[in-house]
Amino acid sequence: MIRDLADRLTAHRIGPWLFAVTSVVFMLSPIWELSDARYSMLLSESIIRNHSVYMNGYQFPEPIREAERCVPPSPPLQSGFLTYQLDRVGGNVVYCYPNGTSILSIPLVGLMNALGVHCYSQDGRYLPLGEGFMQRVLAALLMAGFTVVVFNTALQMLEVGPSLIVAVGTAFGSQVWSTASRVMWSHTWLIFLGGLAAYYLLGRETGGTKRAHPIALATLLSWMYFVRPTGAIPIICVTIYTFLFCRSGFIYYALTGLAWFTGFVVYSWFTFGKLIPDYYLDSRISINSIATTLPAILISPSRGLFIFVPALIFVFYLLIRCWATMPYPRLAILSLSIVTIETVLVALWPVWWGGFSFGPRLLSDVIPWLALLAILGCAARLRSSHKFSRAEIATALSLLALSIAINGWGTISIAPAMWNVEVDIDRHPERVWNWSNPQFMAGLLWKRKN
Repeated sequence: MIRDLADRLTAHRIGPWLFAVTSVVFMLSPIWELSDARYSMLLSESIIRNHSVYMNGYQFPEPIREAERCVPPSPPLQSGFLTYQLDRVGGNVVYCYPNGTSILSIPLVGLMNALGVHCYSQDGRYLPLGEGFMQRVLAALLMAGFTVVVFNTALQMLEVGPSLIVAVGTAFGSQVWSTASRVMWSHTWLIFLGGLAAYYLLGRETGGTKRAHPIALATLLSWMYFVRPTGAIPIICVTIYTFLFCRSGFIYYALTGLAWFTGFVVYSWFTFGKLIPDYYLDSRISINSIATTLPAILISPSRGLFIFVPALIFVFYLLIRCWATMPYPRLAILSLSIVTIETVLVALWPVWWGGFSFGPRLLSDVIPWLALLAILGCAARLRSSHKFSRAEIATALSLLALSIAINGWGTISIAPAMWNVEVDIDRHPERVWNWSNPQFMAGLLWKRKN
């Protein structure tokens, strides 16, 4: 009992330090690009300043013309490169990408405004540096918060040391560092909300935390959908899981989800003139090329998940070897289902490489569930023999160090970003299989040759 109390006190002290260190590292990492996230904080400011989702009073770098559908064009972008995130609906300028990120970011944007940081000048001219600063701060804070959430999730099953390793590995050895902490991609809020959902689901199983109220869980999942359409995948899987295993609170869960979805439909109607935004209805998927795209997003040298996050090899090794001693196997099945469906969906997507990005950006959405699988896998291994072998420890730490090195290189060097444009990745996605010049080695190979 004394040891448990000491562990709790230690964990209580570690949390704030973990948040502080990760947020500082994320903020100081120099490589970032607004990309799809451009204008998302401007929308937040418009809501604060004008109480409107229409951004009619601002001056943009290119004219905004009304299109047939408010959906970003497929790469390669031929025109409107600086304003492809915007469209006109009924003569009003709207932000085409999911508006959930902008709405959830309103508190921090309001704080930044109070400190004198804005996305526009006094004459209404758009200021990308102002928005970039806002996005970098918010993304860093959210991903630092997610790191602490992963740490506390792990503490429900593991001791402090292993929990810290899982949390730090997730923060710096995955797309959390190289993608989600850079700017406010729609992945960023989704990862944070998904981490909270995973924390509550594990807490419900272990009884280590207060029982998650179904209203809170349904709210988290609903907002995952509002910030990114792929949020529908965990909604479907968790809804089935809740119906099968947590039926006593299912009615509250379902009614809460229905209420949030009704609000989403009303917002969409007044903003886009449609019950569901076209962005969410975009069905440009094809099964014809899945035999080549699925391996590409898993093992190709420039977009492969297991190449950019090799620590996952050890995670799946634990799942396979220790499944017989897996605690809460139904939670592991839930996580595996979400990861599998998301992976297949990305493989079916025509822009499966994710445009000008670093590594498997489109698979960033599954990070909370992969972290949960890592926690369950470690718990299963400890359950079977109470300790890892020296070979397992050496392998795990080596793969984790490699994951951190790869994702760190993507945040401190411009070379991996320039790799996308040396030969336009949108025009030549087959480049992802070029082992002689992989993206994660961009710049390093050039230095060796010279």
